[in-house]
Amino acid sequence: MPKKSAKPAAKKAAKKSPMAEGEGYCVKCKAKREMANVKKVKMANGRPALKGTCPVCGTGMFKILPPS
Repeated sequence: MPKKSAKPAAKKAAKKSPMAEGEGYCVKCKAKREMANVKKVKMANGRPALKGTCPVCGTGMFKILPPS
């Protein structure tokens, strides 16, 4: 009876490019885009975020920023 390996094969992580300050991900277009009408907001837990719209389709976009 052959032994089973304890660890599954490791998957290679895809390289992600960092987003610019006013850039976000549009879930409708499925692409990174520069947000239009960007406003800096504070979430209920106190973390800063950016709120804007997609310039192509008009869908609302939201980006959580690191705590400052």
